[in-house]
Amino acid sequence: MSQEAVTKRERRLAAREDRKRRAAAAQRTAAIRRYAVLIVLAVVLLGVGAWVVMSGALTSMVPSAPVGRTVPLEGADHVGEGSSVTYTSRPPASGPHYPTWSQTYGFMDPPLPAGTWLHNLEHGAVAILYNCPQACPDLEQQLKDLYPSLPQGRNARGRGPRAIIQKYPDMDHKIAVVAWGWILELDEFDRDQIVRFYDSRIDRGPECRDLACP
Repeated sequence: MSQEAVTKRERRLAAREDRKRRAAAAQRTAAIRRYAVLIVLAVVLLGVGAWVVMSGALTSMVPSAPVGRTVPLEGADHVGEGSSVTYTSRPPASGPHYPTWSQTYGFMDPPLPAGTWLHNLEHGAVAILYNCPQACPDLEQQLKDLYPSLPQGRNARGRGPRAIIQKYPDMDHKIAVVAWGWILELDEFDRDQIVRFYDSRIDRGPECRDLACP
């Protein structure tokens, strides 16, 4: 074989090896880029996950705004059954009341005197009062339908939710949801707010200890 033929053959082999080296280098570069992209995506996903977890944790650490408002306490003395009592708050959320309290809950017709249902509030119950100068059958039906869906609380004892629902004219708003020392006042029926207030205040009267009420 001539020297020229040998030289051409060597050049072809060298070119082939060079192409192989460049192809292998390109494959390694592409693989490195893929790995880099995957690492960046993993870091981004981990960061997003951590942010979501931290956001949820921070949200749970921020207390939600209470439903309703507190009112000054007016005492808790017992007075004679049927005695006339004047209260500062309209409707009252504490104050002198009768020695007996209602053993039944739900829609009251005829309505109970304040001196009776206030005693129930002292024992951790909630009163849902409505003021209709004229007939309001739609609202009454909404309140009747609401009652069985209220949370039972720890002291229901099989008697249903401990809510007294009744007319009460001596107040400025159409609806007042009352617990001991707390009032939520509404001018329209708002199921969500009523349930939230009830759930946050039930079983928390001054006669209750660790949510256990007499």
